[in-house]
Amino acid sequence: MATRLMFENSCEVGVFSKLTNAYCLVAIGGSENFYSAFEAELGGLIPVVKVSIDGTRIIGRLCAGNKNGLLVPHTTTDQGKSLFYFLVIFHF
Repeated sequence: MATRLMFENSCEVGVFSKLTNAYCLVAIGGSENFYSAFEAELGGLIPVVKVSIDGTRIIGRLCAGNKNGLLVPHTTTDQGKSLFYFLVIFHF
């Protein structure tokens, strides 16, 4: 079944979220409906986590990941990395 989502009037859902085979990252600051849609579909299967990378909400374009880890920009601070405590983080 398909679910239609928008993030603050943008249909570019992949810019504001990152879905892998082990976790789902959702941008902080979006509507609760945006987060709830991911939680409803994936909540029992994989963790759905609200995050930001370098203070931005375009997390889908700033990272790449899978069950083995997450690649984030080298400018990501230790405070930002603390949000990803359950992942192995590599810098690019």
